[in-house]
Amino acid sequence: MGIFSVFSKDKSFALPVIGSVRLNQLGLHLFRIRLADVFLTLRRFQVMGPFRPQEYKQFKQDGILALENFLPDDEFQKLLNEVQYTITTTDQHTPIQSYGEEGFGDKHKHAWGFDRYDGGTLNRFYNITAEQPSTQAFIHNKRLKKITKALAGSYHDGSKYFLYKLFHGKEEQNADIQKVIHRDTFHSAIKLWYFLEDVEPKHGPFHYAPGTHKMTRERLQWEKQRSIKASSENKGGAFRIEKEELDALSEEPLKAYPVKANTLVIADIRGFHCRGQALENQARLSIYANIRPSPYLPALPLALTKRIAGLFK
Repeated sequence: MGIFSVFSKDKSFALPVIGSVRLNQLGLHLFRIRLADVFLTLRRFQVMGPFRPQEYKQFKQDGILALENFLPDDEFQKLLNEVQYTITTTDQHTPIQSYGEEGFGDKHKHAWGFDRYDGGTLNRFYNITAEQPSTQAFIHNKRLKKITKALAGSYHDGSKYFLYKLFHGKEEQNADIQKVIHRDTFHSAIKLWYFLEDVEPKHGPFHYAPGTHKMTRERLQWEKQRSIKASSENKGGAFRIEKEELDALSEEPLKAYPVKANTLVIADIRGFHCRGQALENQARLSIYANIRPSPYLPALPLALTKRIAGLFK
């Protein structure tokens, strides 16, 4: 892709232009961050105009939302029953097993979805089908669509959503790299988890450092230094950070988010986050989405966005 990779969502510093030590010394990485923020502001205005959902202000400040009692009790119970049936049926057909992989594992595809391991931690993603009416109703919930559209600054459909089981394995034998504090990418994007069961400390709740999605002067300097280092080592673009470094960069400490069932958590994954340590064989069950708009495109109708974004893959 050459120079065109600069204007894509690619983040790997193993790529020739993005990973140029000289260009990143001159500020290429910071240019990409700043330009992506300009497009984010544009996209949000396109999809919202001057009107903001009430959750927008808190998200812009903290980079994370935890919205309790998201659905009425009767709707939640119907959804939970439907999901539990799907999960139980699938897991009986395809029992959980270890592939012995280290680091960020490959996808193991099945007719019902796929498995992927982070060390000893299983990420099991189940497809959402037309035979799941309560789940379909959730992913097309008007409030959910309004919030996610505003925060991501994009139009998106139900294809981003999965049923998701996170199953913790033997951490001491095969460490989960997602339990190290990190940020996913250089531009704002959102992940969400609608938790269907209570998440307690033993389940390894999501951790997030509020406010670290913002590009302060200190954070930009840190990003520049990391981009130069990653370029010289041909590394990927999901930067890890030590707790001491984070404490120096962030006004607020890393915070755990144990939550009750029927809570929607949405996070800007440019902020620093990680999975919490958990007891072996404990699980978290949620409906999950990873919404990453192309950082250098305006908000366009969904079909057109997919077509244009495909040109930059």
